[in-house]
Amino acid sequence: MKVTIKDVAKRANVAISTVSYAINGSSKITEKTRQRVLKIAQEMNYTSNNNAKMLKAKRSGAIGLFFNSWSGPIYSELIRGIEQTVHSEHYDLVACSLYGGEHSTAHKYLRDRSVDGAIVLTSSFDNSFLHSIAAEDLPIVVLDRELENPHIYNVLIDNFGGAFKAVNALLAKGCRDICFFSGPAQSYDNQKRLEGFIAALGYHNLQPKQDYIIHSDFTEADAYLKMKALIAEGRVPSAIFSANDEMAIGILRAAKEHHIQVPDDIKIVGFDNIYASSVLTPSLTTVDHHKYEMGMISATTLLKAIRKEADIDAITLLPTQLIERETL
Repeated sequence: MKVTIKDVAKRANVAISTVSYAINGSSKITEKTRQRVLKIAQEMNYTSNNNAKMLKAKRSGAIGLFFNSWSGPIYSELIRGIEQTVHSEHYDLVACSLYGGEHSTAHKYLRDRSVDGAIVLTSSFDNSFLHSIAAEDLPIVVLDRELENPHIYNVLIDNFGGAFKAVNALLAKGCRDICFFSGPAQSYDNQKRLEGFIAALGYHNLQPKQDYIIHSDFTEADAYLKMKALIAEGRVPSAIFSANDEMAIGILRAAKEHHIQVPDDIKIVGFDNIYASSVLTPSLTTVDHHKYEMGMISATTLLKAIRKEADIDAITLLPTQLIERETL
C-alpha cells in the first residue's frame, strides 16, 4: 500500500502542511523539525515523487551543477568534461551558488524542479535533502558521498585504493614513521584516503601513530603552517602522505625553508595530480585520477537517467594511478 503524506504526518505527529514544508525546504519550520520529518518519511519509504504536485509536465532542458567552490585546481577539468557532454546532448548547464544555505538559489532550483537533473559535489546539500528531492523526474548524480536511492547515482574515485598504493610505495622505500596530512573530517574523499592509509600500514603490520595524523583543511596555507609546527617540535617523520596535492605543496615549501632535503630526509606523496605537481622542484609524486573522464561519466550517467534508460550503474568507481616523481 502506497504511503501518503497523511501517513507521514500521523507518524510524525505533525500537520500535513508541516510535512509539505519539510519536503519543500520551507523556512516556515525549524531545521530540527525538517530533519525529523524527513527522517520519518525516509523510514516509511515516502519520497517526493509520491506527491503529485512535485511532478513536472515538461522538461526544462537544463542540468544543474552544484559545487562548494569553483576555485580548486581539480575542478576545471571535471567541469570541462561535464560541460562538453551536456552540450553535446543539447542541454544547458546551470551553475548555482550555494550562498545562503537552505535559502540559496541552489536549494530553490532543486525544490522547484527548475532543472531536469543535478550533479552534486557539495556538502551544503545534506543527505536528507537529496533523498527528499531525488525522483524519477529529478535524478541526481553525487560525486562526494555514497547514497542508496533508486534515483541517485554515485560516481566516485577509488580513494581507498589510491591511498593504499601511495603508502605502499613509501613503505617499499623503507619509510616506517609515515605521517598523514588530513583534509576536513567531513569530506568523503578524505575519509576514504585515511582508511587506505591505515589499511596499507596494517597490511605491513604497522599501526598509525595518532600524533602523526595531522588535521588540516586541503589548503596549501594551512598545511604549510602545520608542517612548520611539526618541524619546530622536532617531529619530522621519514615520509608524509598528503590527502591532496595542494597540502603537499605547502608541506614541501615548509621543508625547503628549513633546509630539509626531499626526498633524502623526507619523502612526500600527494593526491590528485594537479598541474602544479609536475612543475615543482622537486616534482611531486602523487596519485592520479581522470578528472575530465569523471566529468564525462557523471554527465552521461545523468543523461541516461533523464532518458529513463535501463541498467544504469548505481555506483561507478573510477581507478587511480600512482605517478612516481622526484619526492619519492
